[in-house]
Amino acid sequence: MEKRRVARIQPFIARCVIVHARRRLSGYLTDISLGGAQVACDDAPPPAEAEVSVEARFESGAEPTVLPARVRWVKPEARGHVCGLTFDGLGEAEQAVLQGVIERILRRADELS
Repeated sequence: MEKRRVARIQPFIARCVIVHARRRLSGYLTDISLGGAQVACDDAPPPAEAEVSVEARFESGAEPTVLPARVRWVKPEARGHVCGLTFDGLGEAEQAVLQGVIERILRRADELS
């Protein structure tokens, strides 16, 4: 049974950086929703419950959007690691960016179907 309150977009691929204390970890957002995201990375991400921020550019040439998040789970994979994040304390601007990204993807999906 699906427990999510908000729809997620999957697959979704965008470069990102997870920032935890002084550490900057490059990765890729592999799914996204208004409530959180999944990130794939080569190096081990911060542990579960760590407070982080995620920096991502959702449009070419745009400044990175910084999203406050919490690591919910971490899983090693055959090649690298995957972690699940929930967005914590998003402001109106960050919510608007995410909503715009999701709407653009859904529009493209409709055009292709």
